[in-house]
Amino acid sequence: MKIFRLLLALILASPAFAAGAPWRSLFNGRDLTGWKIVGPEPRAGTYVEDGSLTGHMIRGTREHTFFCTEESFGDFILEIDCFQTGGFNTGIIFRCIDTPATASVRLHGYQVKIDPSTTRRWTGGIFDDYGRNWLWLQTLEGDDRARSAYRFNEWTRFRIEAVGRALKVWVNGVPTAHLLHDKYTRGPIALKIHSFPATGDAAQEKNLIRYRNVRILTADLARHQLPMDLPAREADPKQKVLPRP
Repeated sequence: MKIFRLLLALILASPAFAAGAPWRSLFNGRDLTGWKIVGPEPRAGTYVEDGSLTGHMIRGTREHTFFCTEESFGDFILEIDCFQTGGFNTGIIFRCIDTPATASVRLHGYQVKIDPSTTRRWTGGIFDDYGRNWLWLQTLEGDDRARSAYRFNEWTRFRIEAVGRALKVWVNGVPTAHLLHDKYTRGPIALKIHSFPATGDAAQEKNLIRYRNVRILTADLARHQLPMDLPAREADPKQKVLPRP
């Protein structure tokens, strides 16, 4: 395992690998160019600060709020840094679809969970986020290596490879999920700020989520995919597939 981790680090550090990848930045570090805010009124706090997409929860926000790319993506490789303070409940959602006006949340899609729990520690798992309901598609249960990859109050690097129905996730270079699923095929990328009831603890409003160094590959993906030692997990064929609205 240590040999695999060393090999992966060498690949990532290789000048040939870095120079050959046509990365495109999705965030300029200054403003919301290329992004929009999706959510209810009133919205959670959403702004750019210290070169990061920054959010905090505000009591009375009845739905999730999202930083959402204006552009949609099908197959891609995404890398993004995240800094989470306190018990902030967030995640990276991709291949999003819009929901009807009557839905409880404005976007549905695959979510790479950033787990606020210090005991469960399933950051890097994948679930199907469809409003007030969700279905875990791949957890980190029993995988201590993956459960130890994420660190609170530190910058963490996420890598998501979504190529066809194969969804792969790394957290700080550690493989955390390898799922085969085809419910969502194309849509924007969104960063979630959780809803917050009016009766919630006001101290939670001080917790922040920050995202920076957001970059994406959309061409020649086969050349730039990384090796992964997690076996692919096939999705449950009995899962209900939601129609596009």
